[in-house]
Amino acid sequence: MELLAGYSLAQLAMFAAGLGVAGIVAGLLAGLLGVGGGIVIVPVLFQVFTLLGIDEAVRMHLAVGTSLATIIPTSIRSARAHYEKGAVDLRILKLLAAPLVAGVLGGSVIAGMVKGEALMAVFATVALCV
Repeated sequence: MELLAGYSLAQLAMFAAGLGVAGIVAGLLAGLLGVGGGIVIVPVLFQVFTLLGIDEAVRMHLAVGTSLATIIPTSIRSARAHYEKGAVDLRILKLLAAPLVAGVLGGSVIAGMVKGEALMAVFATVALCV
């Protein structure tokens, strides 16, 4: 809570409202255009973290990591819903489990070694391609 100590309740409410609007926009874009919501959420989180005074060295890492962390509950819920409808091929899921874990671990190590500016450049390049 020390991080938020310098902000008024009105400022925090504005941050929360801004994040809520960004979430709605991200959801609409993801649903209508088929793009990932992270394309909207990451820049918004980056700006919010800037306003909150998060160190520039970790700001982009935190924005990307926070966006990616939202994928976990979303994916679990989606997989359960598809499984309940018989639309999950467990053989393929088992085949993909080890490479998936390896990719997560490898990506985490690489992201930890990369500077924030490089991570921003990668994000911007991918966003432009999308």
